[in-house]
Amino acid sequence: METKHDLLIQNKRDIQFKFSIRRKFTVIRGNSATGKSTLFQMVSDANSSRQSGVTISCDVPVKALYEIGFKYELENESGNIYILDEDFGPLKSREFAAKALKSENCFILITRESLASIPYSYKEIYNIKTSGKYHSLENIYPEYDSFHECDYMVTEDEDAGLEYYQSLYGDKVKSSHGNSNLSKSGGPDTLLIGDGCAIGTSTEKYCSELLSDLTRNTSAQYTKSKLNSCYLHQCCCKGTKCDFYTRSKKID
Repeated sequence: METKHDLLIQNKRDIQFKFSIRRKFTVIRGNSATGKSTLFQMVSDANSSRQSGVTISCDVPVKALYEIGFKYELENESGNIYILDEDFGPLKSREFAAKALKSENCFILITRESLASIPYSYKEIYNIKTSGKYHSLENIYPEYDSFHECDYMVTEDEDAGLEYYQSLYGDKVKSSHGNSNLSKSGGPDTLLIGDGCAIGTSTEKYCSELLSDLTRNTSAQYTKSKLNSCYLHQCCCKGTKCDFYTRSKKID
């Protein structure tokens, strides 16, 4: 199922939600009275009755998902966008995560909780932005274009990623031993380093396997458990062709 979809949800009072989703899992957070429950209720009303006055414009069906019957829905339906409210009890369960991952559907998850079993991207965590009757989504986490070295640094990786950062910054870099522990590490003057592919997306495994395939049986062969020295040092002999890097750009 394609994961780029534009949604327009509105009712007869001209309350409108207009936004796009780009991945399988989209998370909407925020305080009470910001429009989260209104969004879910409008979708629910549109599903239950044509006389509700709510219309949904999207290239695929958009449905509210409830605890009762959710297993059947996820096992037998495909090509839908499901929206779940905060009171959806199984949301944090491994059973729901397993069924959602296997299903060919997209999910909009309304929750203020952290979901360790759901592979959602930090780029797809939003607040609802409101201007009168018009609502849209805005990213909670900004994009950073610079990297600031600190006296204490923590990365979620404990294998090749940790080795890479320690090669650059030494023993000041420690591991949190998993992305679920990253936010618990260090203090206000600590730099936390989270892999965007590891925190909330199922693309980490794909990227690791792709890199392994591209470099297999070469001097630059990649493994996740230990970082090949080829990625750290200017090891190419003068005049030796390298299919992956040049000596001048390797460290950069």
